Amino acid sequence: MELEVLEEDIGVLDSLSEILQKIDGVEYSGAVMEHPLTKKIILRVKTGAGKLKAVDAVKKAIQELKEISAELRREFERL
Repeated sequence: MELEVLEEDIGVLDSLSEILQKIDGVEYSGAVMEHPLTKKIILRVKTGAGKLKAVDAVKKAIQELKEISAELRREFERL
């Protein structure tokens, strides 16, 4: 699966890619900026045949990233 994302920071997709790599069934995940002037980032996800679908892995990773972000926000607000 290849997903093109516009006007987003590469750091968000790098974090998402890192989470994806830890999900069982994901063989490869990576984010690459096509070109700095186009501001288009490509997220590639490959899963094993017959196992987890790439779109389901991305949804799971997004949910986990949301939870991590919420926890980080709570800890930051405690300071």
